[in-house]
Amino acid sequence: MIVTELSKGTKLYLLVGGKGTRISSITKGLPKAMIDINGKRFIKHVIENLKGFDITLVCSNLNYSYFTGDLTLHGLGVEFFNEGDPSGTGGFLKKIDLPESFYVMNGDTFYSGDINLDCDESTIFVQEKKVNSDEGYILGENGKVKSFVEKCIFSKGETRFVNLGIYKFYKKDLHLSYTNLPLSIEYDILTNMDLSYKVLNTRGFDIGTPERLNLFEEWMC
Repeated sequence: MIVTELSKGTKLYLLVGGKGTRISSITKGLPKAMIDINGKRFIKHVIENLKGFDITLVCSNLNYSYFTGDLTLHGLGVEFFNEGDPSGTGGFLKKIDLPESFYVMNGDTFYSGDINLDCDESTIFVQEKKVNSDEGYILGENGKVKSFVEKCIFSKGETRFVNLGIYKFYKKDLHLSYTNLPLSIEYDILTNMDLSYKVLNTRGFDIGTPERLNLFEEWMC
């Protein structure tokens, strides 16, 4: 269970606006987060694994109707935000009235175990693990991020602090006024911030490819 205890009702934005092209052979037009796993949508597994958050699903014109049309999601008390045309993982930050602090998490990922995300500064959450191929990771020291490395094939097999796609942001730390759309959290936002990092002990699953989806399905069984 992923929790926050510092402030009940803390805003968390789940990013579900992407196309999911790498897994389109399975989704057949559905958003990848809507894939059925053990009789339940993947996104519902994700939401039920979160506690203490006020959750908004960040959708796009590509898939907004799929999510808002699923009555089981309405029953979970989540909100929906349509960013319009897809504008990158960080584009919604320029289109929404942001609270003073909030979390952002990729909606195609699930994390096992008990995880507390409490922190009082802008933070990227990472896991110490071997790099497979396309993960981004940080270089850090004493809890502060020094630099970011995205999808470096030469790092395969090395043990690094791999980005889990979970972030705590304070609005005062974001520099959005001079950035244009589309906007990437990884390439445009994080690289222009003074960030801390926190290492989590978890097993993470993303369903971005058929192989990774299969791993999560096997784990769920």
